[in-house]
Amino acid sequence: MSWYVLVEANESYSGDDRWELVAKVPVDGGREAAVAHAEEMSQTYTRGTAPERQGRLVFRTSPTSWLVELSRSVWYDGSRTPTTLTRHLRISVAELLLAREPVPAEPPKKSRLRR
Repeated sequence: MSWYVLVEANESYSGDDRWELVAKVPVDGGREAAVAHAEEMSQTYTRGTAPERQGRLVFRTSPTSWLVELSRSVWYDGSRTPTTLTRHLRISVAELLLAREPVPAEPPKKSRLRR
């Protein structure tokens, strides 16, 4: 089958933590090429504005996955000190084993209540 680099992003809103798949990058050249591409993405992939102002910590969590912490400093009106905002990315190598298209949806059937 084929190899991909997957990027998941952590989006936090008022304590509600969720991870979302934000990128599926196909890679030609097999597993080794996918690992090399994922490692490069762990050092360069970004989300949000002003990527040149973001801090970055990259952790290798296994031979084929990385956890990336992106941070930036902001100064809110009325604040006495700056605030550091962080988001996290999980970058991993994956082999696609099955691909199945969804069955097309059918329009709803008309009933006596619908006109």
